[in-house]
Amino acid sequence: MGFRIIFIENEAKMSLKLDNLIINKGEGDIWIPLDDISMVVIDNLQTTLSARMLSVLAQEGIGVVITDQKHNPIGIYGAYDNHSRVAKTIKYQIQFSKDLYDDIWAEIVRRKIENQKVVLKKIMGNVVSVVELEQFSREVVSGDITNREAHAAKIYFNTLMGQSFSRGNEDILLNSGLDFGYAIVRSFIARACVGYGMNTQIGIHHKNEYNRFNLVDDLIEPLRPFVDLYAYFLLESKEYFMPKHRHQLVNILNHKVFYNNKNMFLSNMIEEYVEQYASFLMGNRECILLPDVNGYEVPDEKNFEEEDYEV
Repeated sequence: MGFRIIFIENEAKMSLKLDNLIINKGEGDIWIPLDDISMVVIDNLQTTLSARMLSVLAQEGIGVVITDQKHNPIGIYGAYDNHSRVAKTIKYQIQFSKDLYDDIWAEIVRRKIENQKVVLKKIMGNVVSVVELEQFSREVVSGDITNREAHAAKIYFNTLMGQSFSRGNEDILLNSGLDFGYAIVRSFIARACVGYGMNTQIGIHHKNEYNRFNLVDDLIEPLRPFVDLYAYFLLESKEYFMPKHRHQLVNILNHKVFYNNKNMFLSNMIEEYVEQYASFLMGNRECILLPDVNGYEVPDEKNFEEEDYEV
């Protein structure tokens, strides 16, 4: 399984040779074994690559993220399916009962709110909102029909950012970081879902017929607070969303977490989390271990500028 996240910021030409990805930025070739790569993020619209390369990347299970002129991730490319029993897995997705899906969604929402509570406590201390989020997490019912998720999100973001904060406001610096970080994690979850033979359109709670990634948008919910915590410290007191911040947010997949009684990288945790969900659908597991932000080792703030990236 690949472990490198390749971030291409400058104009470059990409090619293949002897099972290696070759990147040329006009200063000589950089050779990277395909077996080492899990995802490529292309943040420069002048980058060139061939249809053959896209085909090989898909065959190797390597995801590709493309950004737009504003450097926001806008497209995800990956294999249509690369699992030997994809039809069988999708059958399980389709036949899974609504009641069980509703129960899973309640657990996801509950963990998301609990993770938001932890983030608030780490950043703000024991504020009143921490108690309110604890109450909301206890009130979540099957299917979250009382919409505790939305109520918790309002209190959570207003506490972190002030009463005037809006997730839709592009002028707020933190929103740029959150959108970029969410997109990177979302892309990696999509890659993992396809790798385990699941159809990403068949969601747990999200049912939008125009959304190709309903399942991904369900599974990402407990992971959003991981991005929130890192982006908050990364961008606090900053004036602009800089290229180095995009580098660092891509690198969140290489941050350390404690999950399932093991130390691992966030990318490995996502792989195992998605595998558990697939196994649960097929009746091979009794429960899913949801990501817990308590096990996330946020890099020391003073070292943010010195982190290493695969560029």
